[in-house]
Amino acid sequence: MNKKIDNLNSDSTDNKSCLVCRELLDNMGRFFEMLDSLRKASTDQWLTVSDISEELKVSKSIVYQLIRSGELEAVNLVNDNGRVAQKGHYRIKRQCLENYIQSKAVRPAFKPSSPHTHTKRFPKVKNHLGL
Repeated sequence: MNKKIDNLNSDSTDNKSCLVCRELLDNMGRFFEMLDSLRKASTDQWLTVSDISEELKVSKSIVYQLIRSGELEAVNLVNDNGRVAQKGHYRIKRQCLENYIQSKAVRPAFKPSSPHTHTKRFPKVKNHLGL
C-alpha cells in the first residue's frame, strides 16, 4: 500500500513540476517578446531636441548647432521655404542619435610597442670662458 501512495505522490510531483516548467517557459517567451518589441521601438523611435538634450546632458542650443552643422541628422517638420531655420520642430531618429554617438567615441591614442627613451642632446656651444 505504501508503494502505491509513494507512486501517486511522485506522479503528482512530476505533474506539478511539469506545470511549473510550462509556466516558466511561457513567461520566458513573453519576456523575450517584450524585449524584441522594446528593441524595435527604440530603433524606430523619433526624438525631440529636448529628449536629446536631456539624454546627452547638454543644452538645447548645442543640439540645434549639431543639427544645423549636419553632424546630427534630423527632420524639420516646419516649412521653412528652403532655408535652414534657426529653431524648428525637429525630430531625430534614435538610430541617427546612436550613429552620432558612435562617431564621437574616443579612440585610444597610439602607443608605441617598445619603450623609446629620448636622450636630450644639447647643441655644441663654443666655450668662451675657458672652462
